[in-house]
Amino acid sequence: SSGINAEYGQHYFKRINLSTVMAKFITVNSFAEYLKAAESCKNSCSLVFALFTGSITETGKSWCPDCSKADPVIEKAAKELPQGACLITTYIDRPTWKNPDNEFRKSDLKLKSVPTIIKLGTERRLVEGECSKLSLVEMLFEED
Repeated sequence: SSGINAEYGQHYFKRINLSTVMAKFITVNSFAEYLKAAESCKNSCSLVFALFTGSITETGKSWCPDCSKADPVIEKAAKELPQGACLITTYIDRPTWKNPDNEFRKSDLKLKSVPTIIKLGTERRLVEGECSKLSLVEMLFEED
């Protein structure tokens, strides 16, 4: 009888739009990819968050110590994101970030540090050490 249930489950999921059931997670590795993701999320998500964090090195950890601390905290809080929300994670490599003329710093984002989480369409953001405080991240992720 478990075969019938599994089959029923699959049919059931085909009928409902999964994008409205849970948050959407997108990972990108460049400014251009971030812009594309932000544009598509604007149309399909009720809330859009952008996380800018240091890329992962061969060691399996980020080159940015604050990012290594914040990443597991953000991951935990993201599990509670409301349905219809979208989290775009942009990994920035060290050479790109260290260049004072990089697009992340120069654009409307006006990034000053990584990690930074921004609630797009608002002034709300968390930077550096704030991103590793679970209560602050959860507050940012909650619907207004």
